[in-house]
Amino acid sequence: MTAFFLSQLLVTITLIIESFAMQLKNKNYILAALSVSCFFNAWHYLLLEQPTAGYIFLFSSIRFLVSIKWKSQWISVASLSLSLLITISTYIGVLSIIGFIATVFITVGSFSKNDKFLRLMMIAGGSLWLLHNLLLWTPVGIMVEVIFVGSSAIGYYRYYRANKKPLPLEQVKL
Repeated sequence: MTAFFLSQLLVTITLIIESFAMQLKNKNYILAALSVSCFFNAWHYLLLEQPTAGYIFLFSSIRFLVSIKWKSQWISVASLSLSLLITISTYIGVLSIIGFIATVFITVGSFSKNDKFLRLMMIAGGSLWLLHNLLLWTPVGIMVEVIFVGSSAIGYYRYYRANKKPLPLEQVKL
């Protein structure tokens, strides 16, 4: 079995988990599911010889668990600092930069106490990981991020937009 094929099998586990994670209402359940998915995604990247993404995702697996219990801004800053250190020490080019910027959005969101903000940051970060995976050309990784961003957007809509009543026509400004 080739490293590429094994990487695609591992990221398939991520795909399954992330297909439902952002549909959960409880923020802590979302973060726990993302922790498990990050573990498998990390090994997918390491098999593809992408150390920045691999180690960022291994660290993210732990970071998501920590963010369930503690929402402290100093832990968020420490996490971002460690992610920056990982990026600098494993830097291999533009993919490292894209991965780090994506991680900034996701880290800021995961330490937020606001579920709505979490979902918006996941959409932004997931979109950058989608770009990363397109440039890397990891087919299942691309599907993971398409589903993750799509599911995040659907979850955001379901919980924060669908229940809003439209303005009466006379209040709509054109």
